[in-house]
Amino acid sequence: MINKEHAIIRTSDLFDAKHLLRFYASENMYGALLDGKREPILPNQSELEELLQNKDATQSFYAVEDKEGNLHGFIVLKGINQEALFGEIILLFDNQTYLTNSPLIHDALEFIENKAFRQLHLKKLVTTCIDEEEPLKNFLQQHLYILAGIMREVLFARGKWHNLETWVKLSSTTN
Repeated sequence: MINKEHAIIRTSDLFDAKHLLRFYASENMYGALLDGKREPILPNQSELEELLQNKDATQSFYAVEDKEGNLHGFIVLKGINQEALFGEIILLFDNQTYLTNSPLIHDALEFIENKAFRQLHLKKLVTTCIDEEEPLKNFLQQHLYILAGIMREVLFARGKWHNLETWVKLSSTTN
């Protein structure tokens, strides 16, 4: 468990599955929750429990709580490629967290970037989001992530086509 200024960051466990499920069941779509084929999925709680219980060594899955112990979101560092020196991060918080510029998400991002750039010596972090995730895109831009590419109309969900954007941050841009 890591005690940050505003957040408590801990390794997630199977008991976090019900909280993770609320993101899948949300009216909002999250690029972080698309499967390998870039399609939305809706797992059940037991599937998420299994996922959280059987994390492999190439994935770091963390829960982010406030100081009162209320879970607000998740951060993940996955797909770490030591040879190519990059990894993928997932920031999974509700839009309100980004819109209010919550100190919890700042603590979470600082933690995961420190792990990636300073502990694992990665040179690049990558994340993806759907075109409708404006609060996340604004947050990423404020934290020196740059838009590296857009896959246009790659996802058909909720009756329309969506773009999937890739955002990148290089270690030389970390503060």
